[in-house]
Amino acid sequence: EQWEHSLRVLGSRIAALIEADRGPGEDRSPDSMSTRLLIREAEAAAPAPSHGLIPWDSLPASLLDLADALPLAELDISILLIAAAISLDPRFERFYVVLNNDANARGPTVSTALRLAGRSSLDPLARGRLRRDAPLRMLGLIDVGPSSRALPTQVITVPERVIGHLLGDSMPDPLISRALIEPERAPLERSLLPALPIIDELPFVLRARAGTAALDVARLIALDASGLEPVVLDARLLDLDSDRLESVIEACVRESALSARALVIDVRASGVDTPVSEILAAFFAIGVPAVILVDGRRSLGPWEKRTASLELPSVGQRQAWWATLAPGSDPSLAQTATHLDPDDIAATEAGSESAALLRVSGQERRSRIQTVKPALVLADVVLEARPGQQLLALRDRVRYRTRVLDEWGMRPGGARGRGVTALFAGPSGTGKSMSAEALAGELKVPLFIVDLASVVDKYIGETEKNLEEVFRAVENEDGVLLFDEADALFGKRSDVSDARDRYANIEVAYLLQRIEAFDGLAILTTNLRSNLDEAFQRRLDMIIEFPAPDQDSRRTIWRAALHGHVASLSPHHCDDLSVLDLTGGYIRAAVISAAYAAAAEGSLIEPRHVLQGAREEWRKSGRLNFPESSFAEWAN
Repeated sequence: EQWEHSLRVLGSRIAALIEADRGPGEDRSPDSMSTRLLIREAEAAAPAPSHGLIPWDSLPASLLDLADALPLAELDISILLIAAAISLDPRFERFYVVLNNDANARGPTVSTALRLAGRSSLDPLARGRLRRDAPLRMLGLIDVGPSSRALPTQVITVPERVIGHLLGDSMPDPLISRALIEPERAPLERSLLPALPIIDELPFVLRARAGTAALDVARLIALDASGLEPVVLDARLLDLDSDRLESVIEACVRESALSARALVIDVRASGVDTPVSEILAAFFAIGVPAVILVDGRRSLGPWEKRTASLELPSVGQRQAWWATLAPGSDPSLAQTATHLDPDDIAATEAGSESAALLRVSGQERRSRIQTVKPALVLADVVLEARPGQQLLALRDRVRYRTRVLDEWGMRPGGARGRGVTALFAGPSGTGKSMSAEALAGELKVPLFIVDLASVVDKYIGETEKNLEEVFRAVENEDGVLLFDEADALFGKRSDVSDARDRYANIEVAYLLQRIEAFDGLAILTTNLRSNLDEAFQRRLDMIIEFPAPDQDSRRTIWRAALHGHVASLSPHHCDDLSVLDLTGGYIRAAVISAAYAAAAEGSLIEPRHVLQGAREEWRKSGRLNFPESSFAEWAN
């Protein structure tokens, strides 16, 4: 109703102005002006500015509120009203065609808008309000163009997002709506967060890895700046191609201006080609109240001086996150999952899947990596006492590394990260890969298995690039990174006899350095420990030998594999089977073969099926003379 009244008053005054400009019997339509009238127009002086056209006493409240929230002068308000009128009342298109003397300019030109606002197009201060760095254009409230025309004949338009805001529509611009993050909870209390950096003014850049509650910190900084919850955007969902970048940045700035809220833009998970420097340049030039979150590796050039790094939270703070956001859930991940943010924890329901596993469930498949949700824990793995104790010690290294390395300050120094690296060595089938999965299950985190076939490359330098891609893909996740059969990657460095040998040694040195800087649990397996470079072995946190199982261990493995699946199974069956010198891998394969044979017959697994499976695995292991005499009584 306010807009209807304001436009009615403005329209009647402009109509009166057009009528006053027209001589008796003259048709002022640009399409029908005679040569005589065109000559007279060319000879006449420019139309004088018109005063008293803007209905200041009846302007809509939405326009006045916008003027109060932004640095807009009276002339800016007048121009915005004049330019917006054509989107609200179709009569104004005909008014402006006549006033512009241009049938192709269906909105107010700069000269027409200034005239209606009571200013001359020769006034440098008035023209200055339409510069790109003046509030109306800088904040994305109007567009002026085309640039091929002289400024007085360029047309002023108002983006539809601004029109919607003036009419009470809060729907964001489609260019950024997909990237909007709507917080579902208030930020954590400041006492539960890492120390907030001291910030003099926005925009500001905050370096933060996953697990630092960076979004909570950024929201608090933005709240301090504007007093309102900020507009939070995930840069991965913004179309930042070069041909759309300027429009997207303008939409972000406009949304901040219209809502009177600061921006928080998270680019940590964006690709390396994300034009962060261009975004920062635009924001700093305009002075947008924004907090931009970046990861630790991104180079920012001249913007480094406006950057702070967010500290890691203490174990006590993370435990408080769990108590606050997921009461009743298992809080053990507070010690082991150091990359979980408060939002990840808040999404966890009591008794549901681990937050670290939930975090990777909805993510895209990683190149060169297989993500496995572990189905085992250490209690499910049959091992001798020594490797079993070492696995428990390795678990505790991961669980308590924050306390030891960060809170107690016992970092090893150099380029070593906060991660833990271990080597599992032993013959094939002794439980190395199974133990890696069980460790992941014990820690309630995913297992990331590296596809070595896609990593190792014959071309110089490609293996390094592929391995770097692997580490980058998981560096912000909590999980166990498994390099199975790692000999191909971390083999012994050779004497240099040609350029290829020299580069191969450089590759190994790089791999040693990169795995030391990894911030997680990395496990390498090998069938022959002597195949691995000695320098690499010295840098490992733990080396666990997996010997072939003895007879007692084999008996336990057979019993565990067959339990609940075999009809008429007696203790002596497992005693007989334990005589076979097979590793756990072969034993499991024998049971699986027995299961398929029974399924094909439509029966339960019987001892004869198990015996046949054992024969097949015995031959697969390279031995021909199966000890049939040990199973003479099985026929009965």
